[in-house]
Amino acid sequence: MDPQYHAEFLEKIGHTIKAHEGTLWFDTFSRAWITIPYDAMVDSATFDASHVLGDNGLMARYSCSLETGVHSFQQVITDKNYGMPTLVNKARNKTRQGLRNCTAGQLDPRDLGDAGVQLHADTLIRQGRRLPNDFASYWKNYFDAAAASPAATAWAAWHDGELAAYLLSFRAGSREYISIVRSSADKLKFRPNNAMLFTFLKWAMAREEISEVSIGLQSLQPGGESLDLFKRGLGFQERPIGQRIELRRSLRTALPRPVASIAAATLKYLPGGEKQARLTGALKWYASQPKLRPAA
Repeated sequence: MDPQYHAEFLEKIGHTIKAHEGTLWFDTFSRAWITIPYDAMVDSATFDASHVLGDNGLMARYSCSLETGVHSFQQVITDKNYGMPTLVNKARNKTRQGLRNCTAGQLDPRDLGDAGVQLHADTLIRQGRRLPNDFASYWKNYFDAAAASPAATAWAAWHDGELAAYLLSFRAGSREYISIVRSSADKLKFRPNNAMLFTFLKWAMAREEISEVSIGLQSLQPGGESLDLFKRGLGFQERPIGQRIELRRSLRTALPRPVASIAAATLKYLPGGEKQARLTGALKWYASQPKLRPAA
């Protein structure tokens, strides 16, 4: 399936899309850009970030070869026979609990409604993130746009008839990309995430046209070790991949690598929420990534 379908979804929920040398990009948050899909490989030696950043962009993040980027990983399932034997022992037990406690399956994203918005809020609050003023209207529009997208699949788990967890995944080519996973704080003890992810992954990998499922790249933000452990338990493998941060030219001049490293170390101790955490991680990666040789 063409990545353009995912790009059209992102446009409907307010993002800007750019195409450069066969790769699609979107503004993941203010003045920062990433590829669609996020594992699209970019040639660092020939990539000119100015074409993506335009007049006001500050940063572009992309996947690249291990030799030209920060050594990182992408979390993927590739086992076409995905099932209980794929899971590690502890996760297998929790998943069986989840399947006993919950029912799981596909649904229309529009049916998430108010309950989906509330689960999203629960998840962000657990992560220490703020809820914007337009939170409810934004996510209802998100669900409507996902329902209209041929690339989107919604999957959920219910406990006692109540929504306990849900995910949204977008297909590009032969791959499914899990975009968001949200769950109820009150229902976590019933293992809805295990039941939901296990049944979705088993369903997806059994489809002839799907070669793998990805649940993301290594995060720029520190503190995700427990979440990574949860994903490994469910069978996700960490495929080595390079990641690279490019800054706009004027910012590169004003912020040489040693200064970027100091700035990242300073920002880490200041209050500021999710955007500051992402900026801290981006500056740290930028300061440590390999220098590129000038093109011949």
